[in-house]
Amino acid sequence: MVKEFVEADNASVIIVDDEVIGAIQFDEEDDPMYRHAGIDVFITAPRHGQGLGSDAVRTLARCLIEDRGHHRLTIDPAADNEQAIRAYRRVGFREVGIMHEYERGPDGTWHDGLLMEMLAEDFIDE
Repeated sequence: MVKEFVEADNASVIIVDDEVIGAIQFDEEDDPMYRHAGIDVFITAPRHGQGLGSDAVRTLARCLIEDRGHHRLTIDPAADNEQAIRAYRRVGFREVGIMHEYERGPDGTWHDGLLMEMLAEDFIDE
């Protein structure tokens, strides 16, 4: 999974104490009528629950809002990933709705995703 992020455009590895603990990437819609950016993040399981996902998303969100001029950001965790959803809420994201059968799991079954969004004025920069 990390390899896919690292090889993608607009992606960076997340390093803590000289250890690669995940990756984060963004995509942008540049059409002026729909301009926004989306974020995708992956944190290795041993590092879950340490606030690192929120910190990485907050850092990238700040860049996308302040440096790249986005007024709206999206992120789409698995609908049952309560820990990630809480982390994104801490940054200012709110739930938009369920995307049914959004992602195919390793076992071949479809799983729901949760679309979340944040407007620049809702950004929580701690």
